[in-house]
Amino acid sequence: MDFHGSRIGYGRTMRTHRTVTKLMTDAQRAGRCAYSRDAAEQAALRRRAKTGDFTRVYPGIPSLYAETMYWNGLMPPERTMHIARTLGQAHRTWVFGGLVAAVAYGFEHQWCLHDGSVTIATSDHGTYRPNRHLKRVYVSKPATTRIEHEETGLFLLPPAMTLLDCAGSHEFRFALPFFDSAFAKGTTAEDVLDATGRMHADPRAALRLLRHVNAKSENGGESLARGTMIEERFSTPRLQVPVKDPQTGAEYRADFVWTLADGTTVVGEYDGTRKYIDPDMTDNRSIHEIVANERRRDEGLRRAGAREIVHFNYDDVIRRTPLTMKLLKAGIPRRDVP
Repeated sequence: MDFHGSRIGYGRTMRTHRTVTKLMTDAQRAGRCAYSRDAAEQAALRRRAKTGDFTRVYPGIPSLYAETMYWNGLMPPERTMHIARTLGQAHRTWVFGGLVAAVAYGFEHQWCLHDGSVTIATSDHGTYRPNRHLKRVYVSKPATTRIEHEETGLFLLPPAMTLLDCAGSHEFRFALPFFDSAFAKGTTAEDVLDATGRMHADPRAALRLLRHVNAKSENGGESLARGTMIEERFSTPRLQVPVKDPQTGAEYRADFVWTLADGTTVVGEYDGTRKYIDPDMTDNRSIHEIVANERRRDEGLRRAGAREIVHFNYDDVIRRTPLTMKLLKAGIPRRDVP
C-alpha cells in the first residue's frame, strides 16, 4: 500500500474542502451563492450537495450552490437576488429583467412567482436551447438601454421595460401588482408605451394592464385581489377611499368601495395574513386586540354608510371562487360577457 500517496490525496481533499468552505462563507457574506470553475472544487461542491450540506440552487453554467440551512432561511425574493448577484459576477455583461429587476426596483408582487429562474435581455432569438432556469427577453440594444443598479451592482432593464417583460410573463392578475407599484414610484404610461418600440414583445398584455393600473393600491395583495375581480368581470371598485366615523371622528381608508345602482355602498377589505403573525405588522399586539380593532373599524364604516363589509384574504383571492361568491353575495355587479 502506498501510504505516502494516500497522505497526498487526503491532503488535497482537505485543502479542497477548506477552499469550498471559504467559497461558501464568502458568498453568504456577499449575498451570493457559491460556484467555482475549478474542476476539483466543482466536484467538492457536488459532493457536499449529495450529503445535504449544500443545495444546488441553479443548475446552469456555472452551477450555483448554497448552504442548505442558510438557503432554507431565505425568503423567495432573497433567493432570486442571491442567484442573480452570482450570475452577474460570472457573466459581467448580462442585463437582468423580470423578477430580478422587479425585486431590485421594489415592485410589489407575489412571492409564489419566484421559481428559481432568472431573466436576461438578449438582442437576438439565436439558437438557445429551452431552459426553465434561464429565460430570455428580446431587446433591440440591451447594452444601450441597461441601467446599472447601485444597490445590487447588477445591470437591469429600465423600469418600463421590466413592466413589459412581466406583462408578457405572468397572467393579468399577477402582473397588475408590478404595474400598480411601479406607477406609485413614478413610472408613467408614456414610459411603457415608449418602451414597446424597443422590445420584441406583444404589447397587448401591457396595454390591458395600462387600462387598469392604479397607483393608489396600497400593496401587492390588494392589487392581486383587484386583478382577480377584473378577470372575474366584476365592477371595478374605488381604492383607498377616506372614510370618517360620524360618531367617534375616527378616520379610515377603505380598501375597496363600490357604490351600487340603488345608491348603497359596499366596502371590501383585504385582510393580509401577515397582520396576524408578523410583529412588524402587529406592533406586538395580541391577535385578540387586532380583531377587536377590526370590529371597531367595521362598526365605524357601517356608521359612515357602508351597507355591507366584505372581508377576504389571500387564500380567497388565489382560489378565486371564495372571493367571487363573497362579492356576488354582497351584490357587486358582474358583466355577463368578458
